[in-house]
Amino acid sequence: MNERNEDFEVSFTAETGELYSLDKKERLLVREVLRLGLTTPAGKKALEERFSKEGFKIAVNLLEQMGVRVTKPK
Repeated sequence: MNERNEDFEVSFTAETGELYSLDKKERLLVREVLRLGLTTPAGKKALEERFSKEGFKIAVNLLEQMGVRVTKPK
């Protein structure tokens, strides 16, 4: 996804089958929350504790697909 596609609504299905749609403001919020969670030591620790290192990698991949390059914390 890139900035030119900001006007499109994005839909996805949760593991339990619900369908979610995100409008532009919601996508921007999700993008920022993910970015903060992935680039702060506390956010990284919380993500890894809750979702394992694989979950952290999935979050990085998702954010990069949303057009944000992630610099992993040390």
